Amino acid sequence: MKLSLGTNLNIIADWSTEIPFLDAFKSSRKWMTQCKKGEPGCTGFWQTNEYEKLNLDEYGWVKSLPAPEEEPGYTQVGTLMFRGIDGNYPGGKYLVLYEGEGTIEYGYDAKKDNIASSPGRDVINVTPSNAGIYLAITSTDPNKTGNYIRNINVIKAEEETTYAAEIFNPVFLEKIRKFSTVRFMDWMKTNNSEQKEWENRPKIETVSYADQGSPIEIMVELANRLEVEPWFTMPHQATDEYIKNFAQMVKESLKYNLNVYIEYSNEVWNPQFEQAKWVEEQGKTEWKQNRKNGYKARLNWHGKRTVEMCEIWKEVFEEEKNRIICVLGAQAANSWTVTEALDCPLWEKKPCYKHGIDAVAIAPYFGGYIGSKKHESQVENWTVEQLFQEINQGGVLIDGLSGGAIKQAVENMKKNLTIARKRKLQLIAYEGGQHLAGKQGVENNQTITDLFITANRDPQMYNVYKNYLNQWKNLGGGLFMHYSDIGKPSKWGSWGALENVYQQSSPKYDALMDFIEFINSEEKITLPEEWLEK
Repeated sequence: MKLSLGTNLNIIADWSTEIPFLDAFKSSRKWMTQCKKGEPGCTGFWQTNEYEKLNLDEYGWVKSLPAPEEEPGYTQVGTLMFRGIDGNYPGGKYLVLYEGEGTIEYGYDAKKDNIASSPGRDVINVTPSNAGIYLAITSTDPNKTGNYIRNINVIKAEEETTYAAEIFNPVFLEKIRKFSTVRFMDWMKTNNSEQKEWENRPKIETVSYADQGSPIEIMVELANRLEVEPWFTMPHQATDEYIKNFAQMVKESLKYNLNVYIEYSNEVWNPQFEQAKWVEEQGKTEWKQNRKNGYKARLNWHGKRTVEMCEIWKEVFEEEKNRIICVLGAQAANSWTVTEALDCPLWEKKPCYKHGIDAVAIAPYFGGYIGSKKHESQVENWTVEQLFQEINQGGVLIDGLSGGAIKQAVENMKKNLTIARKRKLQLIAYEGGQHLAGKQGVENNQTITDLFITANRDPQMYNVYKNYLNQWKNLGGGLFMHYSDIGKPSKWGSWGALENVYQQSSPKYDALMDFIEFINSEEKITLPEEWLEK
């Protein structure tokens, strides 16, 4: 498995600056139940929190609305698109295409052109701002014939004849085209997923992909368009039938020359996610003697279920099973999460790694410790130059790590590479990059947030990334998946290589693109001096 560079995709959401689809409604917010001020009993008009009371069809379209005098507090539903992204989306004339009868109203950045509009085809003029487009269904199926408003598409006027076939924003495609692999963890809403049965998976016709995640067909289509290898993260509760049908659909539709990376859920080692708790309960149930050591049971069951998942995928692909790369994800800083899940001593078929697992995946981020609570009083007084000195060399924090952030990340790489090679497995990275983000309350320190955002935008980050990636290369690491492609910086972190899809470049993005060009080169070239560790 040769060195290559891929990317994680950002979550599909109305507030995501990735903007992957031509149809903005596919990224719209989950229906908000609302009422109009002045209506009898109307409280909390913006959000009455009655989603569970909605009368929805199988794809999530609203079949009926209650009258103001009826029991529910809501009388309409609303949604948002392009919310909170500082107006970084195209303005101008948009079309709202839909089937059914009823009334749709608009607000914030959108104003309806009543003269140009006709039933099933509203024309709205959009002036981008941080507010985004507001769309509300205030009446649906008024004649009670079952012809409710459904299949809403919100598109630029010039895309009316092409959006259905093209699907993806061409600017988004161009920004991720050079990556070898795309990991769909966030697109699949893997963390805390409630997906279990095959029939309840997201469908193409689903009202929005922001709620349950992207349909398989859309992810495969993206991989096919770009000829990149997909990385799927199976929902932790998925049944064998779900996994088998997923694999069968991918086999039938993915281009034959593309491999597939398969991972069981995401960060099962991480207790902040529901999948960790659920897997731990499965392990404690299976190995009752380990009920008092839930973490051990969790890691062992993680290894066991990874093997079962791998076997299903490879059986489906039959003579093409070599296209399947089964991945076990573990914590970079805790090698026991690697060895325990790979060796799975509690399982009768131990060790797990001998049953179809092809690679160990870690997330060797750098700089995560800098945003911790114990360093807050020091870091809030730093300059950007001090921050980069700590990243590159260390020694700025009184109680920091010897050698700094890059050195710590490299040590984690080395440690896990030894484990993988001992078991004749590849070491790859499911995520990676900078990890400058406040935690334990430090995320609310605006001075530190501003420092971290400034550092991500600073030209010095280019050389830091080049050095970091070159360390991975020289150690013999395989596929490296950056986290992530495009995302707006906030107090929760500056994860995107680009801040929005229409940004042309950034230090991180430029470093990633240049590294891809270097590793893809057939010529033996000398690394530029600034790529090398100082």
